[in-house]
Amino acid sequence: MNSNQLSQKNWSLTSKTIFRFTFCYFTLFILLLFLALFIETPLRWFADTILNWGADFKMESTGSGDRSFDYVRFALNLLLAFFTTFIWTLVGKKRNSYTTLLYWFQTVLRVFLVIAMIIYGLAKVFKGQFADPSLELLIQPVGEMSPMGLAWTFMGHSMVYNIFLGSLEIIGGLLLLNRKTVMLGSLVVLGIMVNVAFMNLTYDIPVKLFSIHLVIMASILLITNRKRILNFFFKNEAVEKIHLINYIKNTFLLKTIRFIKKTIIIVVTILVVIQCFFNFKATEQLRSSSKLRGIWKVETFVKQQDTIAPLLTNDDRWKYFIIDQKGKAVVKKMNNHIDRYSFEENSDTKEIVFKDDKNSLPQKFTYEVSNDQLKLQGDLNNNKLSIQLKNIPVSQFRLLNRKFHWVNESTYNY
Repeated sequence: MNSNQLSQKNWSLTSKTIFRFTFCYFTLFILLLFLALFIETPLRWFADTILNWGADFKMESTGSGDRSFDYVRFALNLLLAFFTTFIWTLVGKKRNSYTTLLYWFQTVLRVFLVIAMIIYGLAKVFKGQFADPSLELLIQPVGEMSPMGLAWTFMGHSMVYNIFLGSLEIIGGLLLLNRKTVMLGSLVVLGIMVNVAFMNLTYDIPVKLFSIHLVIMASILLITNRKRILNFFFKNEAVEKIHLINYIKNTFLLKTIRFIKKTIIIVVTILVVIQCFFNFKATEQLRSSSKLRGIWKVETFVKQQDTIAPLLTNDDRWKYFIIDQKGKAVVKKMNNHIDRYSFEENSDTKEIVFKDDKNSLPQKFTYEVSNDQLKLQGDLNNNKLSIQLKNIPVSQFRLLNRKFHWVNESTYNY
């Protein structure tokens, strides 16, 4: 499809074939994205019978977009797209062009990208995607981090950077609302999403499939203007103005659509501006409000009336006790093994209750807090424990106490 495709009466066979496949693939992609959970049985049959991958895969959300289920859906999407394109080619041989259908196809892609960009953008602006480094991460060596954990820690460190990146995503999405700025919006979205896709690929972040699809969608919006882009950016030649055809004839519907677009722009802009002043962090709502919240370093560990020495080879002795998120407690052992527990606190009786996946029985402790000291006493896995701990202020961590400096006499790279 060339830059004048919208006004051409006759498309080449190659252009028609490419359009048919692209239309079928991305229409099915969007439909399967929202309807896949309702066609579980056909998907499992397809995976087991056609792909020979087996039907034993989970469909519930895990935060990953690269599950076995997602690849099954992708394979089905691809196969159906080839099949429908083949049938469409057979029955549509006499069709000269798909100008009107191309317009509506691009409209669907624009709407999808607008929604995706605004959701992703607001998630960054309001610090809902990349949280501040957790207390557990602050004591975790870099070498023990996963590539995704390292990327999330980097991205989550700066509130300003999140607002900046989120605002760029939102701007790209909002530019797609107006047909006159679709080309600029597509360029902005393409630049942002190529960076996101490469980050997902190089840091093993499991949103690879979806981010690559967003890159392709933005590219499709640019393809019909590729000659104009080449002439303007690379050949330094003048480009003609495109006379946009109005495919919606109903005046009331047109006014309604314009009102919705303006409302979206105004509301999203106000939200971003307000956030710049208030710096609300959505992920902070997951943090515990308990006075026990913090990093507690074990000073004395008594098990069954025996004081356990802080040896790195010890499998039982605690090294750190961390309470950060609501209802969760983390115990890091001397050998760096981590145990995770659900956590309940009764501040009136000064009792806390642990429960893990391995043992359904609750493990009860009493606690005493005085300034930066914490004392725990109770039973854990049939062992009587008495533990003395000291709080480590987060201000001691260089990642948090190193602030911005305009003047740097030397590098500060640790």
